[in-house]
Amino acid sequence: MTTTASETAATEEAPFFPAERSCPFSAPPKYTEFREAGGLHKVTIWDGSRHWLATRHEDIRAVLSSPSFSADVRNPDFPLVHSNQPEHEGGLFLRLDDPEHARLRQMLTREFSVKRTQAMRESLLAITDELIDAMLAKGGPVDLVQDFALPMPSRAICTILGVPYEDHDLFQEHANAGTDLNVSHEERARLQHKAFEYYESLVRRKREEPGDDMISRLLADHTGPDGFAPEMMPVLVGILVGAGHETTANMLGLGTVALLVNPDQRDRLRDHPELAPSAAEEMLRYWSIVSTDPRRVASEDVEIGGQLVRKGEGIIVSLIAGNRDGRAFGAGEGECPADELDIARSARHHVAFGFGSHQCLGQNLARVEMQVAWPRLFERIPGLRLAIPTDELPFKKNSIVYGLRSLPVEW
Repeated sequence: MTTTASETAATEEAPFFPAERSCPFSAPPKYTEFREAGGLHKVTIWDGSRHWLATRHEDIRAVLSSPSFSADVRNPDFPLVHSNQPEHEGGLFLRLDDPEHARLRQMLTREFSVKRTQAMRESLLAITDELIDAMLAKGGPVDLVQDFALPMPSRAICTILGVPYEDHDLFQEHANAGTDLNVSHEERARLQHKAFEYYESLVRRKREEPGDDMISRLLADHTGPDGFAPEMMPVLVGILVGAGHETTANMLGLGTVALLVNPDQRDRLRDHPELAPSAAEEMLRYWSIVSTDPRRVASEDVEIGGQLVRKGEGIIVSLIAGNRDGRAFGAGEGECPADELDIARSARHHVAFGFGSHQCLGQNLARVEMQVAWPRLFERIPGLRLAIPTDELPFKKNSIVYGLRSLPVEW
């Protein structure tokens, strides 16, 4: 039976979103409860507004593939992640709806195609070996986040885009502030302005002295009336840099922890490196590191999970709840339960990269980076272990992207 928003909203509890993961290896208990109860549930976000939350795998896919929902943060009813979002992201291709979103996205997809990212495998392996060499030369304990997980994807995205890696302190500061939900509106705006000035200068240099890189190709082929607006290019480059290293860096750290606390899975991957592709998909599913997104606003009345969502109502999806849904993962005979890690699981239908036309542009690159990094790390440092107890690991508590602030390891 379909219910209406007005009937449900008057009586439904609306806990704060996003909730903390009280166990760092599990979904927030409230979202698990919501998922098992079925349907959509109301949550309250930072500005006091209330919106629908989807937690079941099939409902999440339905939301993210439906043309009845808009991704445009300029919509006054959009459930914003933070107060700076409309100013910073409004008008960017990733916040537009189809067909304009699809038209602009097509201009970027070639750079992140399966063929092009697979061709980077050897160079990614070389970067991985350099970083491992440096860690071994330094001697443990080391911080795996700073010495491995962060520089590996950072160097890769800088090479693709044509951004000088020696400037990584600046763009990592911007990425950290952009994902930390504790940062004030004023501080986030200050750092966004600082980053814009940097990327504006970089774009200007690329116009004057183009190279064999993505920024130069975008400026030459896809800037202007039929492509990306020139004034949007610095913001676009900043988004690509941030997304290209922040998420994968967090995945590399978290995946390493998961393998260290599940030594049977670690040994299985080390002995069978051909499991690297399925291991990457399982880690993406297991961790589901994007904690606050995706979000949409209904552009017309639409029914999801038996709930009527009215035009103008916001909806948020919990990726971690959907990716731990036992109806989608672990339901078959002999399959590992959804809350457990199984690097041989067939998990490609996870929603860690989103779903539908707005799913992550850089997912092919992220997959290759993970497939290269973990097998090589445990091949070359088979005795890798945590240097502090698991319950002392500093997980990010209030961030758009879940991860570790540091990861002390030794061998």
